[in-house]
Amino acid sequence: MAREWALALDLGAISPGQMAYVDVDGLPVALANVGGAIYAFGDSCRHEGGPLSSGLLIGEAVTCPWHGWAYSVRTGKSLIPPVGLRIPVYPVRVEDGQIWVGVDWPDA
Repeated sequence: MAREWALALDLGAISPGQMAYVDVDGLPVALANVGGAIYAFGDSCRHEGGPLSSGLLIGEAVTCPWHGWAYSVRTGKSLIPPVGLRIPVYPVRVEDGQIWVGVDWPDA
């Protein structure tokens, strides 16, 4: 696996308590600002593919706008039954006011 870092968004574009959708080299990613900490996770709900970035963010929990499934933005773990499901989470770094997301791509 090769990790690539992609520029996702200006830090000033996502205030605490907000989420944003970004496309990282064709990968749909949601960003969440939880008290100044930025988290990146897959934008697609495991239930029926709802856009998590359009859902509700309360603390570290994101709720899908379609059917209410909830996940931790920090760990990706499902917070309601069926517990054990996960959405992917991605490493984030902030440099010079820019949010970068790390994605591990299979080696070619």
